[in-house]
Amino acid sequence: MTKMIQAMLILSVLALSGCVTFPTPESEQVTVIWDHSEAITQCQHKGTVIGSEGHFYDYWLHADKDMVWGALNQMRIKTAAMGGDTLYLYQPLGFRTSVTMFGNAYDCRQQPQAAE
Repeated sequence: MTKMIQAMLILSVLALSGCVTFPTPESEQVTVIWDHSEAITQCQHKGTVIGSEGHFYDYWLHADKDMVWGALNQMRIKTAAMGGDTLYLYQPLGFRTSVTMFGNAYDCRQQPQAAE
C-alpha cells in the first residue's frame, strides 16, 4: 500500500508540472533587445509584458535555461499579440524556483514621418 501511495504522489506532482512555453511563428519574428535603449527611441510603445516559468513544486524538473527560455517565449508571444515586433528586456528578478522577467513591447516598423 505504501508503494501505491508513493506512486500516486509522484504522479500527482508530475501532473501538476507544466511544460515550458514554446515559441509561435508570430513570436519568432519578435526581436529581443537588452540594455540598448537607443534602439527603441523611434518605436511606438505597445505595453508592458511579463513572462514567468516554473513553480515551487516543479522547479526541480526543469533546467534554469529552459525556464528562462520559456519566460522569454511567453513575452515574445505577448509582444506579437500586442502588435509589436521588438521586446525590450529589463534585468530579470533573482530566482530560485521560477523565472519572472519584465519588458516592454514596441512596434519599430513604423518610423515617424518628417514634417513637410
